[in-house]
Amino acid sequence: MVGLVGALTSCELATVNVPKTAAGVVVHSVLNPNTTTQVVLLERTLSGAATIPDTSFDTSDPIVSAGGIPISDAVVEIIDSLGKSVRGVEDRTNPPASRGTGVYRVPISGPSLVLGAEYRLHIRTTTGEEVTASTRMPRPEVRSSGGLTRTLNRDHDVFLVQWNDVPTARSYAVRIESPFGPFFLFTDSAHVRLTGELRNIFSDAIQRVFIPGFRQDMVVGAVDANFYDYYRTNNDPFTGSGIINRVTGGIGLFGSFVTLTSGTLTVIADRNEPVEGRYRFLPFSSTGFSPFTTDMTVYLESKAARSDLPNALSGRYTAVNSRVDGILGEQLGEQITLTFLNNQLSGNKFDTFVGILRGDTLKGTFQRTNSGSVSVFLRTP
Repeated sequence: MVGLVGALTSCELATVNVPKTAAGVVVHSVLNPNTTTQVVLLERTLSGAATIPDTSFDTSDPIVSAGGIPISDAVVEIIDSLGKSVRGVEDRTNPPASRGTGVYRVPISGPSLVLGAEYRLHIRTTTGEEVTASTRMPRPEVRSSGGLTRTLNRDHDVFLVQWNDVPTARSYAVRIESPFGPFFLFTDSAHVRLTGELRNIFSDAIQRVFIPGFRQDMVVGAVDANFYDYYRTNNDPFTGSGIINRVTGGIGLFGSFVTLTSGTLTVIADRNEPVEGRYRFLPFSSTGFSPFTTDMTVYLESKAARSDLPNALSGRYTAVNSRVDGILGEQLGEQITLTFLNNQLSGNKFDTFVGILRGDTLKGTFQRTNSGSVSVFLRTP
């Protein structure tokens, strides 16, 4: 034992000097015929030299709010196969916007993009760096919009999605929006079969993809080799190493995505549990002002693994202005907690209701918009 202690105390960790790395240029842009303009995101690789603030994500300032280092005042151009060049405008320079640093919008409307044609990207930074890349857009013969729109019962339905082959595409991308983040997959087949048991491996808790009560957008697109290779390979968030990169003078993506079919899935499920049903506000049994919602539908999203853990709830609510949005919540015994969302995103919370469910009556309070008032809802199947 003494010898072991002596051996451990005599060990010394070797000193390793990690060389400084120069911050390179990172570009991200996907040409899309369904957008009004083409967007190019331009930033620096993270080398550890800059302090990154901890902020919440803001879609109007995607690089800064996500902890990136934007590149401003660059010359960003997209050049078509005939040599015509169109220059992008940085968001922060467009009054009254003061955000969007490193976000360049190139005024090429999606419908004007020529399917099957090649486009080149050229960037020149204020420090003299030159970045170039090119993409050839897939050319499908048939495209549809809204063809996937339907009601999907997660407990029973099997969803078969089919589309026509696109010989000029490298692969097909399937994307389904969910409150816990998008579900995404590549396939070489011209069809995909989905069930209610599908799980989202890209979410933190591997939740189900289809959430009852939510309206979930789905899109299937043909993509070029740049898009496919970039997203199918692993990426070190600091150095970018590991990705298949076809950007000269930097790293990142300049690719193409052409929608083949799309639509919105209204997800429902059987309502067999006591907590499930449609809840309507009872003004004469409540106190204070009427809440922002007087009509909501709740589903038992999944049962807890143990009796001392809460069941997961989901659903939808209709606001007084007729806007419909999503609900996530929990049930532990009689106690019900419901979180009302903005834009159906779990991280974008509008208000929280905490109450007690006894029989068909749900009684509780909203924490923000109707604080201090007691709201009563009656459940119907």
